[in-house]
Order: sequence, then structure tokens, then C-alpha cells
Amino acid sequence: MNDYAEETTLDVTNPAPRCPVMLLLDTSGSMSNCIDELREGFRQFLRETSDDETASMSVELEVITFGGDGAIAAPFAPVNVINDNPPPLDARGNTPLGEALTLATRELKERRRLYKTKGISSYKPWVILMTDGAPNDDWEEPAKAMRSLGEQRKLQYIGIGIGEEADFDTLRGILSEHPGPVKLKGLCFREFFSWLTDSLKSVSASALAEQDKIQLGSVNSWADLAGTPAPTEE
Repeated sequence: MNDYAEETTLDVTNPAPRCPVMLLLDTSGSMSNCIDELREGFRQFLRETSDDETASMSVELEVITFGGDGAIAAPFAPVNVINDNPPPLDARGNTPLGEALTLATRELKERRRLYKTKGISSYKPWVILMTDGAPNDDWEEPAKAMRSLGEQRKLQYIGIGIGEEADFDTLRGILSEHPGPVKLKGLCFREFFSWLTDSLKSVSASALAEQDKIQLGSVNSWADLAGTPAPTEE
């Protein structure tokens, strides 16, 4: 177990506004053919974000995995702390997305409450969900709470489907707001995480009041827009 796995880290002496980032990563058995690429992209993200002075002071990361069960692989901490001791990502078990969403909603609300209690300003959270299949547990009810936050513009949600079996109806069921979920281009995890690092650098360097006006970079290096299935007709 990582030495930070039982506690959350919050540096109240850091004057920078915080940007909470939640990674919900599918680590079920079906991810075994791409788990190495996911792990490499994730660790690249940790290094590159930690190397940026502004982003390293603002970005606070939590990693929730769902493979066999939903688990907090790394609780909220500054990105450079997690970079020093990254959680392992191993593929196993089924796809309990509902468990992961329940954990994510609880953790996000608690982190924002903690910021408020400590007088720390913050950007809206970023939630990134990556999965290659359909959930095997009850996800609809847990998704409602996450969807409510998104509809209130209280988070930035990015849903990414991996491979041909990704369930885009589920990804849209969590949040269907623009731009909507997209399919990952092949195994372009490194390209996605580079884009995420660049996006968070831009957010961290912006004024809180300007965060919704930031123009994010092109997703063409990692997103298969043409291959993303259209919404299912109801």
C-alpha cells in the first residue's frame, strides 16, 4: 500500500487556488491488453504536470480504479506527491463502475467542503472517466449525483471509451453535455495525457473568474471523433 493511501494531503500554506482532478480508470480484466499503455500515459502525466511550476502548485489529484471493486488507488494529494509514489495500475476482475461513481461523488464533495473550511479557493473539478466496456453493477443511481454536478456546471467531465466494446450509452448517461464522450484513437493514452497536462497548465495559469473562457487545445491527436458512436435513439 502506498504511504499516502490512508490519508489526504492538503497544504494550507500553499497560496495557489487548487484544481482538483479525479481520474476514474477502468482496470478490469478486459483492460489487460492496454493496461501497460494506460500506466505509461498516466505516469507521463504525473511527471509532466509536476514539472510545471504553476500546475504543480494547483493540481490536486485523486485516482479511483474499478477492476474487481471500486477503490481509491490514490486519495487527493498534490500531483507531485503522487508522482513520487504512483499507485500501481493492474487489470483484474469485473467493471464495478457504480462503486467508482459513488466514491468519486463522495470524495469530490468532501474535498470541496475541505477547501471551503480551510479558506482555499479552487477551480471547478475535472473528472476523467476511461473505460473499455459496460459496467456490471448498478451505475444509474450513482450516475445521477455526478450528472447533477455536471448540469450545475460544477465540474468538467470527460468520458473516454476505449476500443470497440466501450459502452457510450453509459458514458452519456453519466453526463451528456457538450462535448460528450469520445472514443480514444487506438492506444493513444500518452497523447491524451499530454493534452490533459496542457489543459491543466492553462487552467492553473488563469484567473478563477476566467476558467470557463479558456480555449483548450485540439483533441485530434488522441480522439477518434469519426469513430465515436452517435447517441442511441430513444
